[in-house]
Amino acid sequence: MQDPLEKSIFSDTSGTENLQKFSETYPPKPYLEEVPGKNQTLKFILSILLFIAFYYFFVSKDLKIIAWLAIIVLIHELGHYFAMKIFNYEDLSIFFIPLLGAIAGGSKEKISQKEKAFVLLSGPVPGIIAGVILFFVASHFDNYSLLRLSYAFVLINALNLLPIYPLDGGQLLKTLFLGSRELVTTIFIIASVTLLVAYAINSKEWFLLIIPYFLVARMIRERQLQKIRNDLQQQQVQFNKTYGELTDEEYWKIREVVITENSKLAKNIYTDKLIVSPNEPEIIIYIKSVLKNNPIKDLSALGIVLFLLVWIAAVVVPLLVMTRIGSML
Repeated sequence: MQDPLEKSIFSDTSGTENLQKFSETYPPKPYLEEVPGKNQTLKFILSILLFIAFYYFFVSKDLKIIAWLAIIVLIHELGHYFAMKIFNYEDLSIFFIPLLGAIAGGSKEKISQKEKAFVLLSGPVPGIIAGVILFFVASHFDNYSLLRLSYAFVLINALNLLPIYPLDGGQLLKTLFLGSRELVTTIFIIASVTLLVAYAINSKEWFLLIIPYFLVARMIRERQLQKIRNDLQQQQVQFNKTYGELTDEEYWKIREVVITENSKLAKNIYTDKLIVSPNEPEIIIYIKSVLKNNPIKDLSALGIVLFLLVWIAAVVVPLLVMTRIGSML
């Protein structure tokens, strides 16, 4: 009798060949069925309500400030969202994270450096422009509240451009310099952990320590993924491709290495047959993280310089504006 979970999740659950035939034939790799994002709106509403509630109970009781913060974060993420929409990302969503901010998510198997760099800058740059416009409006009408709001717009979006991973600035530099991707990632994570821990201790904002925790966990996970890639390289199994490009043989070979290295994923695995298991969705997601689908290099040296100039300008201009606003507050 077939497991009902397999029916509901996979579009193809065929393949019952014995491991003795492993070297001769492979069943089709499984695909997660496309599930419409009908619950994305509900998830978004619940996440923003949790975001507001956490700030109210743990940071400030001022609902006006909380509303401003939520609006600033939302405009930032909408910039990312619409940029991804322009480049035909799928499964688009915006999700607020209590005490931390929000994230605009989407998926696309093939993306170029230019596209990714544009998406990364599309969050903070519109927010900074909005802050600068508000500054001039507030100055003209001598509106103190608008002045404070413009300061918040500029500050929050400028902070996102710092060269710290996983902020937009850190991701941008990693995207522009793909040649040293692993080294750049490691450097940014170590620098980010050091700076965030120092800031959290100095300011006594202990809840910020959750960010370094996740960054360290990410670094540990990346080391595990790299070990799996090294094993696959020794077996001459290709992994520099998208999931859709994987052959059936490559999927099952990568799967074998993954469940060998990850005991949690090895649960409920049918060791004597090449068939999908109840926890195959988690295995597929993990295999996708093993695959090194780097952005397509489509930026020349001039293109990289231009993006760097935009990034630098987006950092320098806010500093000048914030200095001016600070003198007026």
